[in-house]
Amino acid sequence: MTQAEPVVERLFDGKRLRLTLFCYGHRKLLVSFDNRMASRKGFAEVAPLKAFARSGFDQLALRVSKNDWFINDETEAVEAIMSQLAGEYDEVITFGFSMGGYGAFRFAKPLGASRILAVSPQWSIHPEDVPNDPRYRKDAHHFDRTLGAIPPTGAQGIIMVDPFNRLDLWHSDHLLEMFPKVRRARVGFAGHPAGKVLTKTGRYPLLLKAITAPTPDRGLICHAHREARRESPDYFRNLAKYADTRRPEVASKARRLARRTERQAAEDQ
Repeated sequence: MTQAEPVVERLFDGKRLRLTLFCYGHRKLLVSFDNRMASRKGFAEVAPLKAFARSGFDQLALRVSKNDWFINDETEAVEAIMSQLAGEYDEVITFGFSMGGYGAFRFAKPLGASRILAVSPQWSIHPEDVPNDPRYRKDAHHFDRTLGAIPPTGAQGIIMVDPFNRLDLWHSDHLLEMFPKVRRARVGFAGHPAGKVLTKTGRYPLLLKAITAPTPDRGLICHAHREARRESPDYFRNLAKYADTRRPEVASKARRLARRTERQAAEDQ
């Protein structure tokens, strides 16, 4: 029976990974994956995403105590639990930002996910795979390349990425080769991860609407981003940084707009 508040169950409680189920009694399951946190100190608190709960999803959250990208000596045990649980649902969607986006792809096959929503995901962090991307070298020190390899599936989905972030775009190229039914939503000057402009302007539920459309609707995300950027200091700061050496006059105007939108946001609070 569907409940106003979920039954919360810790399905796995290890030293490196923690798997928590929020059960409302729904037939669909959203699986979310931890974001990378530079100052991480153990497991972060986790709560269900209200927009997905209202739309009929139970929720499963995978959290890490270290930024190891979910790849450690507990990974296979968690995969087995995920696979068994997913068999109880009619539909599974995986979802994450950056490191969480990698997780959304990495665990899509054991979960039998039909849809993937990933914001600025990586396809690997192993130095042999990504020699030109030094951003996560510290995290990759003990990364098991074999265990961390993403198994391709026929899942549909959307990758949301800032096309002016060349490394994020490069990662998305690799993922699109592996997942032929996934499409890319290009959101210029959104930064990393590329969902901040939407989430900070209150448009987070549109991500849900886009991934649960009969066919995942990347156009909805792109349109929402175009609307949101007018209200986003982050958008104008990213534009200014990009334009500094190319179009100084554009950079100057973008910084003025960043200050203006920031003041407006503060006044609206």
